[in-house]
Amino acid sequence: MRCATLASCTHIGPERHWDSPLVISNAFQRARSPDLPGPKPAGMPVRLLLVVVFFAVAFTIDVLSGRQYSQLLGGAAIFGSILTLFPAIRPSVIAASVYALTWTAFNVVRAFADDARLAIGDPSSVSDFEGSLFGGTLPTMVLQRRAFDPEQIQPHDIALALVHASFFVVPFLIAAIAWRRHRPLFNRYLLATAICFALSLVAFFALPTAPPWMSDPGDVTRITHHILRGSGETTADVAVSSAAFWFEPNDLAALPSVHVAMAVLVFLVVGRMARRWGRLVGACYALTMSVSVVYLGEHFLLDVISGWFVALVAWSLSRPKRW
Repeated sequence: MRCATLASCTHIGPERHWDSPLVISNAFQRARSPDLPGPKPAGMPVRLLLVVVFFAVAFTIDVLSGRQYSQLLGGAAIFGSILTLFPAIRPSVIAASVYALTWTAFNVVRAFADDARLAIGDPSSVSDFEGSLFGGTLPTMVLQRRAFDPEQIQPHDIALALVHASFFVVPFLIAAIAWRRHRPLFNRYLLATAICFALSLVAFFALPTAPPWMSDPGDVTRITHHILRGSGETTADVAVSSAAFWFEPNDLAALPSVHVAMAVLVFLVVGRMARRWGRLVGACYALTMSVSVVYLGEHFLLDVISGWFVALVAWSLSRPKRW
């Protein structure tokens, strides 16, 4: 049965046409309200059968490939099985996976930036330029001379080091909260993160930059390593390969500061979720992160400024047509 116009279509039985107002209304409401009931998922027997198929396919490919990708194929089979057996958590798992893959892809590509031979400058260019702006004394040197004691670890050393380390936790926590409370905001945060990473990678390939602790080891201490090693170490002892403490795929990736860029994105997202106090807390976090990376010897002031710039550009480019 086909209706001449939408207004005249009133049949709601099994033969209703796709352009029935009731059909369109229900579909539209379901798209806007995820809580409305949708199509029923497949029954448990079907889902169990799919799990068996996943592992059978993974095992077959693993055998044919000479067992070179056992862990990858096993992980893929487990991941697919979880999504199949527990459809209720499927959207959340997919969203978390996409966000995590964005970070993984960024770190993998960043690892090759300093070896790509696409640089237009020397790794010490930023250090030389910033030194010329401040009369030969870097802001990091000024902060460390006034507040850092190599013979004793101070409370503010630990506090700023913890703020610096929060880079590995806070962005993921904010992503989870945004996904839970405001899906469109999570989507914008995810897109802004991807844009921020893409812009940063362009800078890493074009201008590999050695951080202060590497470019000026005689005058700058890498305080995070100093804290981990214990007090009493000299600057030369602390300026060691970062691989001894945690995974950093590329030490020549200081400009822009991704720590600062992500802190700024956190500030912008938290300000949207909690307007009364979120902007204040987010701003304090972003500013504290900016101070910490300079004081700890991880970044130049120019890295911090470029981190703010990249984050604001990414946030602007991720803005939807209607917010």
